[in-house]
Amino acid sequence: NTSCEVGVRIEAEHPTIGKKKLTAKAYVTMVALDAEDHPITMRKIEPKSDTEKKRYQAAIERRQARLKLKKNLLEKNLRNH
Repeated sequence: NTSCEVGVRIEAEHPTIGKKKLTAKAYVTMVALDAEDHPITMRKIEPKSDTEKKRYQAAIERRQARLKLKKNLLEKNLRNH
């Protein structure tokens, strides 16, 4: 409700011929903050095109995988202490 995932592509461009080359890509999670730097609820994103729906679903799956990994790591840490 307070964050969103943004896909980022970084490209290098040849200065004289303008040819572009992908140099890196990543997903960045951004959190919406109010004036006091507290998280605030974001407007819900509604994917419309097939591509948007596919990317939206992939983002949900990445989030679920991150949460599962976090849970597993926390459980492992608790067992070791």
